[in-house]
Amino acid sequence: MNRPVILKEVTYIVEDHSLVRSLMAAWFASRGHRVRGCDAIDLGELDNAGSGDLVVVDLYLGERDGVEVLRYLADRGYAGRVLLVSGGPDPVIEAARDVGAEFGLNVIGTLRKPVNFDSLGEIVDRAPRAAAIVSLAPAPDDVSLAEALANGAVDFHYQPILNARTFEVHGIELLARLGRSGSGAMSVVAALCGASERDLHALAYLAAARAEALARALTDRGLLLAVSINVPSNLVQRHHFSDFLKVLRRVTDAGPPVTLEISELDPFTDVVDARGTATSAVLHGIRLSLDDFGTLNSNIDRLMQIPFAELKVDRRFVDGCSQGGFRDLVCRSAIEIGRARGATIVAEGIERAEDFAHLRRLGVDYLQGYFIAQPLAFEALFDWLSAHRPENYSRFATSDAGTFAEDERS
Repeated sequence: MNRPVILKEVTYIVEDHSLVRSLMAAWFASRGHRVRGCDAIDLGELDNAGSGDLVVVDLYLGERDGVEVLRYLADRGYAGRVLLVSGGPDPVIEAARDVGAEFGLNVIGTLRKPVNFDSLGEIVDRAPRAAAIVSLAPAPDDVSLAEALANGAVDFHYQPILNARTFEVHGIELLARLGRSGSGAMSVVAALCGASERDLHALAYLAAARAEALARALTDRGLLLAVSINVPSNLVQRHHFSDFLKVLRRVTDAGPPVTLEISELDPFTDVVDARGTATSAVLHGIRLSLDDFGTLNSNIDRLMQIPFAELKVDRRFVDGCSQGGFRDLVCRSAIEIGRARGATIVAEGIERAEDFAHLRRLGVDYLQGYFIAQPLAFEALFDWLSAHRPENYSRFATSDAGTFAEDERS
């Protein structure tokens, strides 16, 4: 049996200005971090960064730029946290953050220069490090979705969704993870790239089966909460959906309403067929949700074609929306568009108290994100539901929200 090793957090600072680098190094060291300064030209030191670490990247590095550093980290499969620092224009900083996310990196925030260390502390504290326990056994190679399904290595975590008016729990979203529960499971997103239609459908059927188990467990505890699962758009086609509907009926028979989330990034191959199938699904009591809303031109077209009952505003626009600017504009526009179509609005990816309060004032119906709860294992979900107290959230209905109680978010 491999013994786990507890690793002390390491912070790598990629900054070409020696004074700024020294000040940040001293601040992180005072908080118990081991600190490594990185040469902006030779990034070899970053090869040692692990999933429990933090890399601070200045976007303007003289001969090199921050995007090159992000690409370097992504190419090496870095799974830890990334913090971007810059004195440049806001659109450039926001674009760099989006680039990092598109590279698959965990960008926990951005910080403007001159560095405000109170703000730095808030960003670092609200995005806890990944579990700093690693096995001495060698890490497995990347696993395809087909391999994960065949080996029973796909698990699901469960993330609560709150009613924005009452702070009561509205529903639960199932999120697929690679690796069995308790074994350091990771998001399945990377494995979806290049996955076959057959494997994507198999994942959806597995999600529906887990949704049925969740629905029965909720009903047994007297909880009638909505259950949401993600499905590929090509499953919402006549020749595929009839069999899937039989599985979904077992979930609805257990009590909770079911929502199918379909990403706007996943186009329908046959819109006419999809419209008929989607309408049929709605008539059978299945709600459809347009996930990852934000690319307005394609999304508006899709909203006109398919009877979506729910619209989920993408986390890229939710995070930082309280600061105004383009993210706030997208959130406001999404809410207006959803309202015009009679759809309820979910804001996902909420990580800050200010955004939580701001989105509630804008009129979203439901709130979801790490600020409320991270995706939880099955038993941990019910522990969280038992501990949930709506009144604990009432103080976050205003912008001067402060810091949320750790006992409910953990």
